[in-house]
Formats: sequence, structure tokens, C-alpha cells
Amino acid sequence: MQPTLHRGYILRLSISTFKLAVVCILLSSTLALAQDSPSRFEAGSNFIAVHLGRIAFFGSGVEKDINFGRHIAPDAAYSWLPTSPSRLTGLFGAKVGTRTGRFGFFGKVRTGFISIGDTLRNETFMFGPGPADFASMVRFGRLTKRALDFGGVMEYHPTHQWELRWNFGDTVVFGEPESILHMITVDSGVSPILPFMATPGRTSKNFQFSTTIRFRF
Repeated sequence: MQPTLHRGYILRLSISTFKLAVVCILLSSTLALAQDSPSRFEAGSNFIAVHLGRIAFFGSGVEKDINFGRHIAPDAAYSWLPTSPSRLTGLFGAKVGTRTGRFGFFGKVRTGFISIGDTLRNETFMFGPGPADFASMVRFGRLTKRALDFGGVMEYHPTHQWELRWNFGDTVVFGEPESILHMITVDSGVSPILPFMATPGRTSKNFQFSTTIRFRF
């Protein structure tokens, strides 16, 4: 009888120990995965440099990601370049890549806009019946162009909550008509408005770089 009780006790103890070991392994695996997985949201402020034409513009802005796992995240950035005239950029898209240890490497594609203030939008020449009857009017306004941003992203995570990020690549700005010139002739009380010339837009590729500090939550 005694050996039977001893064997039953050992069997129950072994089963309990096995269950405890399984629970500990699952718990430790879950904690390790939670520490290694990114947080759902990331947001922070950036410093950006964009080379538009032959001039480099500098500014700052805000960025945000929503992580769907370790490899893909919708990505958005809004920046202000305090030049004269000032420029605003808004880019929305996604990044795809991988994370290894404290580093992450991604490719990004984002669509959006670049908006330029105080741009010549319309100029009108008015000619009267007499050779000396001439006047002109100009109108300035904001010009918004479509943009496509693509390139690479590198991230460094010194802690689980904080992240340093570097973006680099090309921002393609699609051409839009920048200004329209009109000619108005005045003859016998009739004032037809005739389109005279439209300044064509030019599609351009512009190198951009930004660095960001983010908080992950």
C-alpha cells in the first residue's frame, strides 16, 4: 500500500510541476514577445530638409504611425517650412520592413501635397480704345501641388517607449499651372476676357531628409 501511495504522490507532483512549468514558459514567452513587439501608436516631432529646385528648405513638423505588427504601419507626416513664401507639406502612406533588436529598417511610399503661399496666380492686362489706355492687375494666392514621397526609413529604439527615426528619399512634386495671364480689350462697351498665357507646371524630383524623435504608446 505504501509504495502505491508513494507512486501516486509522485505522479500528482510531476503533473503539477509540469503544469507549472508550462505556465511559466508561456508567461515568459508572452512577456518576451510583448517587450519585443512595437507599441500600437508612435508620435513625435521632426526636423526636415527638402531640396526644392536649387534651394534647400528647412522646417519642422509632426509625424505619427499606427503599427499593425512588426512589419507594416500606416505613416503620416505634416511639416511647415517657414520660408518666404512659406510651404506646407502633408504626406500620408505606409512603411513596410522589419525590426531586429533595437533597429528597424523600412521602405516608405506616401502621397500628399505641398502648398506654397503668396504665389502669383493670375495677372490681367486691360487695353482700352486709346493707345494710352492700359492697366494691369495681379492676384496672389496659395498654390497646392500633388506630391509623392518614397524612400527609406531607419529607426533606433534606445528604450521601449522612445524612438529615433531617420527618413530619406525623393519627394516628387507634380506640375500644376502656376499662373494664368489674361488680356482684356475694351471696345464699344464690350469687354471680352481672352486667355493669353498659362505658366505650365513642371514635375520635379526633390531630395528630402528628416530626423524625428518619437514616443511609443
